[in-house]
Amino acid sequence: MAYSTEKIDVNVYVYHLKPPFITHLESEKGLYYDFSNYLNNKSKKYRFKTIFIPRKRIDLMIKKKELNGILLGVSPIWFRDKEEQKYLWTSKVFTDQDEVISLKSKAIEYSTPSSLENLVFGGVRGFYYYGINELVEKNRINRIETVSEQALINMLMNKRIDCTIISRSTFDYITGASKNRDLFHISINAHDKYTRKVLVLQRDQAIFDDIEAIIVKMEQDSVWTEIILSYIH
Repeated sequence: MAYSTEKIDVNVYVYHLKPPFITHLESEKGLYYDFSNYLNNKSKKYRFKTIFIPRKRIDLMIKKKELNGILLGVSPIWFRDKEEQKYLWTSKVFTDQDEVISLKSKAIEYSTPSSLENLVFGGVRGFYYYGINELVEKNRINRIETVSEQALINMLMNKRIDCTIISRSTFDYITGASKNRDLFHISINAHDKYTRKVLVLQRDQAIFDDIEAIIVKMEQDSVWTEIILSYIH
């Protein structure tokens, strides 16, 4: 006689409170929630649930070794693990890049952080923009902070800032259905290019093995492709 075993619950932590990853927090809508649902349809052993937690709390949980789950949508470089030795890292879940956005009427081409000197830069409060933060501290770039990428887009349109940096996935989602899309200029050179993966603690090898076997095949799965395309306007 075959006995069905209850799936083991696994928290899927995320800290990017922005579309398309989280489009509505209260109703749990967005690509990060779809990812957990996708895993649930594939995994025979685990049940995954996406949970939003701010980055500072995530860092503290990892430091204290209290991360009772996995972390989605992150890059090894962001967690000082370029060689992927401290943590277990899955294959890529999403490919993304951070774009330097300005108005076409005052188009800015980015080459290095210093190419933004003497400009007014808009950033999300608490976000680290490598190379930019350092020049802000030296008063070579004037940074104005706000709460979200949508607010940055509004500030650009109102000419309160000269430029900003927004991940391409978020920019495309926000402006995709907007009549204002043509107002913006995307620099030929991106500020950063990266792949978003899943971070798993070394102790959770069994969870890693289970999800990696699923993630490595995702790109060829039409179901996953349709999920991704549903967020492209």
